[in-house]
Amino acid sequence: MKNIDIIRYGANGEGVGVSDEKIVFIPYALCGENVDAKVVEENTHFEVAQLEKINKASLSRVEPVCPYFKVCGGCDIMHASISEQKVIKQQIVQNNLKKYANYNGKIQSLVVGDNLLNYRNHITFQVNENGTLGFYEKDSHKFLEIKECKLANKVINNSISFINSYFFDNKLKGYNYKTKKGEIKQVDLKFVNDCLLITFVGVVKELPNIDNLLVRLNCLNVKYGIYISYNDKNSTIYGELKHISGIKEIEYIDQGIKCFVSPFSFMQINAEIKDKIYNKIYELVNGDIIVDAYCGRGVLSCKLAKKVKKVYGIEIVSSAIYDAQQIAKNNNIKNVEFLCGDIKDMLQDIKKIDSIILDPPRKGCEKQVLETIMEILPNQIIYLSCASNTLARDLKILSENYDIKLVEPYDMFPQTKHIETLCLLEKK
Repeated sequence: MKNIDIIRYGANGEGVGVSDEKIVFIPYALCGENVDAKVVEENTHFEVAQLEKINKASLSRVEPVCPYFKVCGGCDIMHASISEQKVIKQQIVQNNLKKYANYNGKIQSLVVGDNLLNYRNHITFQVNENGTLGFYEKDSHKFLEIKECKLANKVINNSISFINSYFFDNKLKGYNYKTKKGEIKQVDLKFVNDCLLITFVGVVKELPNIDNLLVRLNCLNVKYGIYISYNDKNSTIYGELKHISGIKEIEYIDQGIKCFVSPFSFMQINAEIKDKIYNKIYELVNGDIIVDAYCGRGVLSCKLAKKVKKVYGIEIVSSAIYDAQQIAKNNNIKNVEFLCGDIKDMLQDIKKIDSIILDPPRKGCEKQVLETIMEILPNQIIYLSCASNTLARDLKILSENYDIKLVEPYDMFPQTKHIETLCLLEKK
């Protein structure tokens, strides 16, 4: 057992102290605290320890509102006050940019929203062998049954007990990947514009006694649609899709753009913060020819088309490009062109680019993408990242020819260690 003073935060929001000239990472410890911790992992230069006792508690420590905190693993920093969560996230971005990009410039204050709970409009539940919804426990495949998720929209939460009761009444079980027994693998729920879309992913093509479920869902007092995705392989990837009942898609207005959501559609889970980010990108973007790389469903591309002469949206996922083309058509937007393919290949075909928007997955941009950008040298790069460590790695490469003009983190995922970071780069 070690007695440790917590002096700062680590890359995962954990407390950091020093003992015997080694850095010690302690999950769920806060700055200013003195704790007793048990070492569970030893490395040459650092240790990971388990928090055993808090001898001196931080004034920023709060009681987590979720009964599954620490077990579920979805929330990492719910034990910290909202003001301290801002400090934690600010330090994560600052430390990563300093460590991996050698950046010591200004980082704007974390942009937060009003909805710190119940903000998720899309969530996917696992199903256990008893036919109840839940998640896997942290860093495991051990099932955790839940009654509600404090981050999920209230309508999504209210659906849990109805779906559980329907499964129980009709003897529907979660699919066991080892025994290959059971019917339902996952339940995916999307809630937008007072409409709920439910997709059952399983190894059956029909749902028994569907009226039994409809009666329950009617109590939600929202429009809803039900799909089943049939996939008899040992995976949760959507397979053959069949509409069962209710609405087929959700129609809504996003950023002034008429949009729709279907079972395959990607959605940003926090609409409030997504709007703040898109509005900031719209304000920053400059030039006539814009490339929206990793454009997804193209909502941002369509918004930017109102400001510039030409927008190219690039995405490797064909279903997302199909949605993007339909959204552009439905809004009569003619100065946006969506290209399906790899970013590094598609960029070569565009003659002139004034500004490029990068929104890559967590792993960041591929090396060849960055090399192509350094050859094209657009006047401006706007980089949106969900992982500030890979963002910093990429900024170090880009900074050979670009100055970093803005670094602004956004609290897209309150109560968790995850952060969206927006950067503006201008050619030297």
